[in-house]
Amino acid sequence: DLRKFRTYKGSSVRDLLRAMRNKKHHYHELPADVQETLGAIPDEFVQYFTSRFPWLLLHTHSAMQSCATERPFHPYYLQQPGDLG
Repeated sequence: DLRKFRTYKGSSVRDLLRAMRNKKHHYHELPADVQETLGAIPDEFVQYFTSRFPWLLLHTHSAMQSCATERPFHPYYLQQPGDLG
């Protein structure tokens, strides 16, 4: 079902994140069997992807940590005492 509208490379972090985003945003449009495979949002859905790509979210969080001090990213990173924000 993933390649129906777009080509995804399983070795590309960007493509894997895009696949997760697109499946979540269009979840209710997916056939029932695909929804069942992906599981309920959010927990089972995340488990589906993390069971197949165990380092994907940790890698992304770590890579994006360099942006943690930028205001749009504040909700996603714990603020340390003394941080401006």
